[in-house]
Amino acid sequence: MSNLKIENLFEDDIDIDPTALPDYTTLDFVSNDSHIYGEIMWPSSNSKKPHPCVIMLHGFPGTARNDDISHALCRIGCVVIVPHNRGAWGSQGKYLITNCIEDAKNLAEYAHTPEFAEKYDVDPNQIFLLGHSMGANSALNAGKVLDWIKGIIMLTPYDPTRYLNRAKESYFRSLLEEGKILQSDGIDAIYEDVVINKNRIYHPNAFEQVKDKNLLVFAGTYDSVSPVNEMVLPLWKLLEVHQTKAIQKKIEYPTEHGLLGRRISVIKEIAAFIDAVIS
Repeated sequence: MSNLKIENLFEDDIDIDPTALPDYTTLDFVSNDSHIYGEIMWPSSNSKKPHPCVIMLHGFPGTARNDDISHALCRIGCVVIVPHNRGAWGSQGKYLITNCIEDAKNLAEYAHTPEFAEKYDVDPNQIFLLGHSMGANSALNAGKVLDWIKGIIMLTPYDPTRYLNRAKESYFRSLLEEGKILQSDGIDAIYEDVVINKNRIYHPNAFEQVKDKNLLVFAGTYDSVSPVNEMVLPLWKLLEVHQTKAIQKKIEYPTEHGLLGRRISVIKEIAAFIDAVIS
């Protein structure tokens, strides 16, 4: 039986125990000599322990934080970590796609330590990576090398290697223009980082490492940033013909990239997935 209070997904506790309040604190985590900032949220200490832990990875450049998801998951009993990528929103270092993947992996390993588990009442074997867009790329490519990761959740995943061909290079570069608020060595450095590491990042190449992991993938039918055929199906078609005991599910909604218009449905599906995986 799950420890989660699914009934609290969109409901507050009626009786508040002042000695067991949910709360949050500042995340200050060092990843490869750079301080990664953000927040750590935890549920009421009256919630059943130990808690699953969900690491929320924002997309590019980080303006969409998906706070509706993180607060909902915290209400039902999850510890939630919301980091800002290296070079993004006050975090130190330079922004690169590979740095984002590295930071996600390092943070997951930190959440997996006995010290973190004890401090926040976390089950170190119930760590989930949840990412949106470029954050889903980080979740996939970090989670694939962590044998103990409990699940990977991808919201409209963006595979940056798909637009490296000459016909679509201008589109990828125009997307990178939105990253002018990031600390980086410029668009060319971010672009070349993907070119150099394309085989390691390319989503279908993760198949062998994630084929038996718990996966939840969301797609938007009208997504102009991460088109379903370009970004979701290349990996999913490999997964759906593979026989596995893991929980793997793809959900498509009639939305654009941010899944607006179906956010409540998204939150319900994420909670149900986590509940099923840990039960």
